[in-house]
Amino acid sequence: MYGKDVRQVLFYVETGNVDAGIVYNSDALSSSKVRIVYRFDSEDHEPIAYPIGIVNHSRNDQAALLYYEFLQSIEVLEMFGKYGFTIENE
Repeated sequence: MYGKDVRQVLFYVETGNVDAGIVYNSDALSSSKVRIVYRFDSEDHEPIAYPIGIVNHSRNDQAALLYYEFLQSIEVLEMFGKYGFTIENE
């Protein structure tokens, strides 16, 4: 059984419609209804990235910059870590 996206696969596992599913670690950690039984080694796949950027010539340049800076704060980075994300600055 295939899901339309990773959240649907997680739902299938949570509801017992399937015995197991492959989802992102961060999604599995968000659920108290599933148990992580295997983690793929990060060397076995391309990095999964969620990049952030600021659009040139935005009507809200200052707000975009403030939001970007907020996302770089220690508190937010710790929250990302709590939910299974790792942060790599380039």
